Amino acid sequence: MRVLIALLMVVLGAPVAAAAPTAAIVGGDTVLVNGVPCRVAFNAKTPANAHRVIVLGACTGSAQPVTAAVPPPGSTPTAQVRVGSRLVTVTGTRSPAIGSSVCTSSPTSGYRCGTVQAVNQTVNFPGGAITGLTRTNTCFEFGDAGSPVLAGTQAVGVLLAGSGNCTVGGTSYYVPINQVLSQNGLALYVG
Repeated sequence: MRVLIALLMVVLGAPVAAAAPTAAIVGGDTVLVNGVPCRVAFNAKTPANAHRVIVLGACTGSAQPVTAAVPPPGSTPTAQVRVGSRLVTVTGTRSPAIGSSVCTSSPTSGYRCGTVQAVNQTVNFPGGAITGLTRTNTCFEFGDAGSPVLAGTQAVGVLLAGSGNCTVGGTSYYVPINQVLSQNGLALYVG
């Protein structure tokens, strides 16, 4: 009985641990969404200011190629995107324009830039056709999908797929960010 009382006193009298610090989520980083590692393109918010992360639809089981997901518990949104070894603060969004310069940053192929070649493209994938894509001459490597696409400090899209590679060049396709935001009723965090 004394052992039980002593044990209860230790448990009940034990100091309460402080809450874990929140982790800032930066575009371009990988987080767990429902236990699945997903690259975050950008941080966004609902009209009620609930935090969401923009990720590939495959991360959530969505039929949309790019969608929004609830971030890991305790995470903090930022307007920042990782661009190589530095952070860039997103200041707004921009629609794709033929001939404009765009850049993407991926842990796989690094920071790469190219030019928008065509808009409103349809690409046939094994799971079906995806419409409304923007085509660029930015190279694409396996593992780049889900990365943010920027024009300076403006968010323009989420990298989806491509062909070729960064040694010989290639083509990449991204989903325009304004399309993603509109479909999900979201706004980006901007600074």
